[in-house]
Amino acid sequence: MVLSIDMLPAGHGDALVVEYGTGSARHQILIDAGTYHTWDGVRTELVKRRKDRYETFVVTHVDEDHIGGAIALLDDPDLKHRVSDVWFNGYIHCKRGGNVLGPVNGEQLTSRIAEGGFRWNHGFPRRVSNDVGGPIVVPSAGSLPRFELPGGARIVLLSPTGPKLRRMADVWEDAVRKAHLVAGAGSEDHTTSPKPFERVVDPLPDPLDAAAVARLAAQSSTDGSEANGSSIAFVLEHGDAPTERILLAGDAHASVLTKNLKRYADEVGEQPVRIDLVKLSHHGSNANVSAKMLELIDCRRYLVSTNGDNFGHPNDAAIAKVVAAAGGPVTFYCNYRSARTDPWAEHGPGVGATFEFPKGTKRTMRVTV
Repeated sequence: MVLSIDMLPAGHGDALVVEYGTGSARHQILIDAGTYHTWDGVRTELVKRRKDRYETFVVTHVDEDHIGGAIALLDDPDLKHRVSDVWFNGYIHCKRGGNVLGPVNGEQLTSRIAEGGFRWNHGFPRRVSNDVGGPIVVPSAGSLPRFELPGGARIVLLSPTGPKLRRMADVWEDAVRKAHLVAGAGSEDHTTSPKPFERVVDPLPDPLDAAAVARLAAQSSTDGSEANGSSIAFVLEHGDAPTERILLAGDAHASVLTKNLKRYADEVGEQPVRIDLVKLSHHGSNANVSAKMLELIDCRRYLVSTNGDNFGHPNDAAIAKVVAAAGGPVTFYCNYRSARTDPWAEHGPGVGATFEFPKGTKRTMRVTV
């Protein structure tokens, strides 16, 4: 049996392929598709994977570094037929969740899903219509939502919550009104984002020792983005005894992840709960990685999907929090070398942090559980 994840060359965004199964009975899940500007590179990698058929295409939220390539994928005659189910909270789902340039792209993706014959949020309760399932949302009480996938995998939903979706609906409505669109009606356009730019980052502390890691780890911040608050995040479980687990955090808020990881730990009866791989939320932003969240999990392997453009992620404080919480050696798997990750690769081993990158000319980072 295999469980692996490929981080495709999505710039400062996410484009992730999870593969699981045995022998020829392999199954794939696609999570986001990068930015508009990195679509050509992501597309090249997806076209190579001729046997892939995506059980689920999860578009975590409407930020352009996640949704820009998704619009292009569902327009692509060579790739869109590989997608069956789409998980995506459109405007109507955000409005229902509590009882988003981003929202404009959300309207554009809405049109592609509705007109492309894809199953949309299939199986989620509180259906919007006969053709569209309900919001992908975590209830405030009871068991976390679980979804069985073909081939012995399960998804346990951690984010978003109803209040986060409701806040996103207000932002969405305002943004599309300013763009002279109607919320929920869709749009045939594909609005491009500004060209990414290289972010200048501060140097690492010299020396990078345990005291420096502790000082960095003490830095805290809070993500106030409504779009990130609406991000889909989940644990993917595979197999039994022991179950393999990947935490795919999207850009979810640390407070939501913390609350619902506590619920997950209670449900599986593990304190802390073992996780085999964690995809750091918001590309390793300090505002989305908290010490409280890390205390809830037992993990030594972390994924960082970004080239550092625009925001300079991963943040030094976020990396330091992971190192401080782990209590032992930690490995970070990155799909790019950058001004932020290269210094950590050089100096991190001294504080128990090893950094791995794609080998040779490869453009995708593959990690196997």
